[in-house]
Amino acid sequence: PDIATVYGYKNHKTLKGWFVIMTKFNKITLLAGAALAVFGLTAVAPATVSAADFPSKPVQLQVPFAPGGGADRTFRLFAPYLSEELGVPVKVTNVAGGGGWVSWGQVVNDWNAKRDDHKLAVVNIPHIFSFLNPQMKRTEKLESFNFLAWHSYDPGLWLVRWDDERFKNLDDVLNYAQKQAIIVAPGSFGSDDHIGVAFAQQAVPGFKAKFVTSKGDNSKIQLLLGKHVDMVAANVGYFIPSIMERKLRPIVVLHNEPWAVLPSVPTFEELTGKVNITYAGRTIATANGLEDEKRAVYLDAISKAIVNPEYVAKEAANKNHLLFKTGDDMWKLLREGQQVAEQAAYWKQEGVQ
Repeated sequence: PDIATVYGYKNHKTLKGWFVIMTKFNKITLLAGAALAVFGLTAVAPATVSAADFPSKPVQLQVPFAPGGGADRTFRLFAPYLSEELGVPVKVTNVAGGGGWVSWGQVVNDWNAKRDDHKLAVVNIPHIFSFLNPQMKRTEKLESFNFLAWHSYDPGLWLVRWDDERFKNLDDVLNYAQKQAIIVAPGSFGSDDHIGVAFAQQAVPGFKAKFVTSKGDNSKIQLLLGKHVDMVAANVGYFIPSIMERKLRPIVVLHNEPWAVLPSVPTFEELTGKVNITYAGRTIATANGLEDEKRAVYLDAISKAIVNPEYVAKEAANKNHLLFKTGDDMWKLLREGQQVAEQAAYWKQEGVQ
């Protein structure tokens, strides 16, 4: 059935409209995949002879969060296809803690280009922009990371319990939060989810929120279903099953237009007139100083693995939007993401628990 029909939006698109949208979306996805395939074969320089035997052992792909979240799920799907292209096993490992900084601190400060040339790191945007927060006392910046490629994109989403009669729509949420603080589980402090609520605090006079940090998306669901929080701020992909099972109700998507897999969920700007766009951007980085020949090997493998039809189909079922960018295009997205975090200035907002 149409997701819009399942969660009860009666004034939006019909089931027929849903299939038209998804048919167009699938065609666009296939065309984009074909374009990426061509791009991957033409824009990434082939490895030179000096890198002919690279990699020579298993590659570690380090996820900065505990198992079970959106990033972990995505890269466990991706690993076998990257392994196929590299010709060696790719093992996903989890180094959680510090909102991602236990892992990222290792990547920029401890990894060595020779010793750790068989390591890749998942770096989440805008999570790493917590380095802007003076309280974090971090010395890193964007240029501290040896980014290889942008991998995927997942827009922000606010959800409440399906049976919570207090919140039928965004107006209910905003009115409630103006009278008393709404308790929100946004994941880690400084995440895209946290930034989206910080924008709302700026955009809506009197909007009050208290934050309860969580340990991944599963933890958010448990906090909400257990009535420990009023709302979760999350991303679309991981929460589609909970919507289809009528456990959680989507209230608003934090994107510039309705998202294809949730076409009947309005945007924040559509309902308030205020721009509020956040997303989980997942990138892949490696050790600083890695030789260009080895970078080329990794980029060639990533560009081919990300358009593998079987992998694309799995991520489509996963509701994860693949977005492959390298070079200047990647850096443009990175710098735009930092501007969003600077504008949100979430570290100046009240309500963190």
